[in-house]
Amino acid sequence: MTTFGENLKQVRHLHHLTQAELADQLNISRSAISSWEVGRSYPDLDMLVSLSRVLQISVDQLIKEAPVMVATISREQHNNRKRKLALRIIVPVFFALSVFTAYLVYQDVDAVNRFFSPNWSAGLTIKKRQANVWTTVVWDQGSLVEGSIFRKSALTNHVASTSQVRVRLVDRNGQALGKSFSLKPGQQRKLNVKSRQAFRVKVKLPQGRYILNCH
Repeated sequence: MTTFGENLKQVRHLHHLTQAELADQLNISRSAISSWEVGRSYPDLDMLVSLSRVLQISVDQLIKEAPVMVATISREQHNNRKRKLALRIIVPVFFALSVFTAYLVYQDVDAVNRFFSPNWSAGLTIKKRQANVWTTVVWDQGSLVEGSIFRKSALTNHVASTSQVRVRLVDRNGQALGKSFSLKPGQQRKLNVKSRQAFRVKVKLPQGRYILNCH
């Protein structure tokens, strides 16, 4: 029983073609022809049709008495059909999930912003005995805050605040993060903290009412 490779080699010799010459006519590499002839691999159906055209022989004659090759091609066709079916299922599902995710983001933009670029607010009422003493600001979520992921963190002294505030930043261990600075009412200042770095804000304030925002 002859193999496909043997059939191919015989027909190629009948046409007085070298492996390189046949490969040129098929626009493939010579090594592909060599692999087919020694049985390391097989051409797909499209290439079989091209071979039959170039060698002027029917596909049936070319694969005659080559059951291993026929079985291999049949298996590859079956696998290709399964892959195409899987793609037909996966692509629409992926598209639907993408649309659904975009819808959720659109519906809850505030929640997304709070996660990626959170904002903290604090209202302080400073009495006479508390004036001009370093005080840790307690925000809605506690005293410890984190730097924003996507933008430089900033601190704002609200325009409705009584007076300017003196500010200093410390890490979670109480170590100072840079020099202290002042903010007038309505003034904002970028903070020298890293993305996701945890820190506390300490303020020294005259008597009065203050609103601070950190984002």
